[in-house]
Amino acid sequence: MTPIDNALLAVMASIAGDTNAADRHLETARRHASTAARRHRQVVEIAGLVVAGAYERAEGLVLVHAAEFPDDTELLASITRKEVDEP
Repeated sequence: MTPIDNALLAVMASIAGDTNAADRHLETARRHASTAARRHRQVVEIAGLVVAGAYERAEGLVLVHAAEFPDDTELLASITRKEVDEP
């Protein structure tokens, strides 16, 4: 499993309200991302901000990341989607 896979699982667990699972997946993602490509580290950082509820900071990093990695647009949208599309 890649750091990005674990980051996605963390976001999904957070949305489901399972903070323990979200924290575990995020910790695993961070541990594996430390030796991974910068792209992976950035996605894990964005997911961490989303899990922490720091949506504005996450959205700012999404803009920076998307400029460098435009193929990640769909991935980033799935990570930053707030619970049940909050306004």
